[in-house]
Amino acid sequence: MINSKLNRGTVFFLLFLLILPLAVFAGGKKEEPEETVTETVETTESTEREPIADITAEAAAMVNGAIIPIKSYNGQVQAIIQQYASQGINFQDAQLADLKIKVLENLIDQELLYQDAKSKGLKIDDAAINVQLDAVKGQFPDEATYQSQLAAQGMSEAEIKTDIGKTLLVEDYITSKYSPLIKIEDSDILEFYNGNSQYFSKPEQVRASHILIKVEPDVTESVKKDAMDRIVAIKERINGGEEFSDLARSLSEGPSNVNGGDLGAFGRGQMVKSFEDAVFAMNVGNVSDVVETQFGYHLIKLTAKEASSTVPMAEVEAQIIDHLTQVKMAEMINSYVASIKPDANIERYAK
Repeated sequence: MINSKLNRGTVFFLLFLLILPLAVFAGGKKEEPEETVTETVETTESTEREPIADITAEAAAMVNGAIIPIKSYNGQVQAIIQQYASQGINFQDAQLADLKIKVLENLIDQELLYQDAKSKGLKIDDAAINVQLDAVKGQFPDEATYQSQLAAQGMSEAEIKTDIGKTLLVEDYITSKYSPLIKIEDSDILEFYNGNSQYFSKPEQVRASHILIKVEPDVTESVKKDAMDRIVAIKERINGGEEFSDLARSLSEGPSNVNGGDLGAFGRGQMVKSFEDAVFAMNVGNVSDVVETQFGYHLIKLTAKEASSTVPMAEVEAQIIDHLTQVKMAEMINSYVASIKPDANIERYAK
């Protein structure tokens, strides 16, 4: 039997378990060098203040007199939409309406937990808040970018610190309240592993190196012919016995040239189609004929190939424990919130 202990940062997203999909334990998608990822910082805040003339203009809801700002609600809705969109999934009208309801109820539940924790005299040190604030700032390249992002979201640093403090307080509260009660048995781990094999399949992977001669879009035929002549000449040198990696370092025009053309390991769907079709049809050690992509002309050397397989349970056991812990924690939290919610004074304004 394994006693599970929550790490900080786990609790904040527990109430989203019914919204977000189950994580794929076998690993994520490899990013190509050209791609960049912009991270969005999600924030949740509620503010106690004097009643205003039109509360619905700035509040998504009121919980026992505390405002849940509409910008927090809108920010979380948009963050989830963007997360799904990055995976090629778009919400239909009915799904979007359901998402908005769940986000609003999640914010209300978080506020109820915060108020419950506060009523028991729990507090968070400013030092802990500042550590988390520094972590948030660390996601940005410089102070100016950080301030620009705050302005774009209509947030101040004081609001961010308030949000962090509330989040940490709720985390500490429910961790101390429920973590000692959670026990994950070995049989639970095995049952989950055997019952969710789709999450533990490891797709076919290859490792390859390439030499690239760039061809920009809309160049003349003479420029294309010159590039083709250059890549063909390189292929002849390889056929003559010269080392592929040496030629990649000296002649390739791709960013992998410093690594002798090595692209690392990747699976299907991570390279452009013509490149992928060529490399997955090759045998280890072989060098391809010239392959054309939108980037130019390539020579590819396949250095390793690994067939699809199932990830051994030992490699994913810790992730399974974490997932089952979060599920059990979420069940306990949701049950407790459901018990205190009927007695709360809640007004919902967001549509």
